[in-house]
Amino acid sequence: MNTGIRTVPFEITGVSHGLKEVKGLVKLNEEGFELEYTLQDSFVGVFKSDMKSTIIPYGNLEEIMFEKGWFSGKIILEGTSMNAFSGLPGTEPGSRTLKINRKHRDEAEKLVSHARMRLSEYRLDAMEGEGEF
Repeated sequence: MNTGIRTVPFEITGVSHGLKEVKGLVKLNEEGFELEYTLQDSFVGVFKSDMKSTIIPYGNLEEIMFEKGWFSGKIILEGTSMNAFSGLPGTEPGSRTLKINRKHRDEAEKLVSHARMRLSEYRLDAMEGEGEF
């Protein structure tokens, strides 16, 4: 899928009671959000995990939002269940907030706009599939 949207850097802070943070890249693919990330200590950043990758399928997402702040932005993903984000570290059960640096806010907003459209298409396809016998 070529949406013209590039990858957007993100952070998830406060993991393991603030001792760790997630840093990575998020992009869209045919199935949903694709995230590549490392888990590192939040004090010095010396101890890093290997690069990991996970896909959050559209079927696991209830809502996708973008919030623009003064100095950063946030992509907020609300899951359909507590297991929606089982492959991605975080602090909120059934939800993940991806912090976006100020210089990447516009690109992140475009990514969320495209993702919301794809989520709507996914839901329409699912509804059409239920009606067929």
